[in-house]
Amino acid sequence: MEKPALRRDIQMIVTRLEGRRVVVFQDPYELSRQQLAIDAGALPLLQMLDGRHGVRDIQRELMIRSGGRLVALSDIESFLESLDGAFLLDSEAYRREMDSLLDAFSRDDRRPCAHAGKAYDSDPERLARFIDESEAALPDEGLRPSEIHALVAPHIDLRVARSTYAAAYRHLKGRSYDLAVVLGINHHPQDGLFCISTKNYLTPFGEIRTDRGFVRRLQQRVQPGTFSTSDFGHKIEHSIEFQALFLRHYLGDTPIVPILCGGIHEFLLAQTSPFEDGRFTGFVDAVREETAKRGRVLFVAGVDLSHVGLKFGDGVPAESILPRAQSSDRRILDRLLAGDGAAIYAHAAETGDSYKVCGLHALVLIAELMKGKTGTLLDYQTYREQATSSAVTYAAAMFAD
Repeated sequence: MEKPALRRDIQMIVTRLEGRRVVVFQDPYELSRQQLAIDAGALPLLQMLDGRHGVRDIQRELMIRSGGRLVALSDIESFLESLDGAFLLDSEAYRREMDSLLDAFSRDDRRPCAHAGKAYDSDPERLARFIDESEAALPDEGLRPSEIHALVAPHIDLRVARSTYAAAYRHLKGRSYDLAVVLGINHHPQDGLFCISTKNYLTPFGEIRTDRGFVRRLQQRVQPGTFSTSDFGHKIEHSIEFQALFLRHYLGDTPIVPILCGGIHEFLLAQTSPFEDGRFTGFVDAVREETAKRGRVLFVAGVDLSHVGLKFGDGVPAESILPRAQSSDRRILDRLLAGDGAAIYAHAAETGDSYKVCGLHALVLIAELMKGKTGTLLDYQTYREQATSSAVTYAAAMFAD
């Protein structure tokens, strides 16, 4: 490998193992059967695996950093081989493995649970108890809308935001719908503004059927570039998976249309607007017209708000940024509840999305789809991760008559 590079989608975490500081890797696709734990002393070498340094460049730099101690080329090459064997390098071996994974996913007509047993309990009885107890712990708000058109819920860890999830989804108890359109966020790059899938979603409570006819009609109506060329983005993405759990629990076998949102930052970078782009406006029109034919339709957006602090690249602890981020959140939420998607986007453009709202595209979209409906804020919370001096904000909201 001429200029080795670590994969961009893996995360390096420094932790302690048996009293030693080590680096472990979080691979979203879990390609390796065993997890590598590398001595933290190797961090300087890992930092040079950026595709710009050859093996001899790495050897020379390590020698400088160690005060002249020579590291054998064979040792560096052996280390790189161990990384490649774990599919951590952006290499031919990694790409072959990913091609195999993509091919297997494309041939499956069901989307398996990717986070069961990790982010939530895989046992249906225990999971149902978790949801029911989360709901029971909330005070009665006295809200009894006759018709609920849309919910906004978090996609942060269920254990962190259990009361906020419950604050949104408890309003579905005893209701029925002909269709649920679920908007998530793709945390990984995708071609196209949206990534849609025809796969049925599996949950511990059973399978949720995707309305494939609806999906195909949307695909036929929109411009090229609106949808990703592949639905692989759904494989490990949690922002829809977490909503699917609650929808299956409260609404049973109501069919869904799972749509991952992405690509809105192309507009921010180009200083243009999605409202001037035919892919976005054509998609909104198509969704409105197709859902109008389907009777009772529920829209759900799985979104989080600001991400601030050291973990998210701010260079300073979250507490020094949070007041400004929370003020920005309030402006976004006010515009969301008013059904003003263009104003949400304008705010993001004005601030440069400096608080890294993980849900921006879905928020713009759901606000646009709910224009003219009455929005209510149900909950707003901040999760503080003390270990990384970071914080994430999230909320629950409802559009109802």
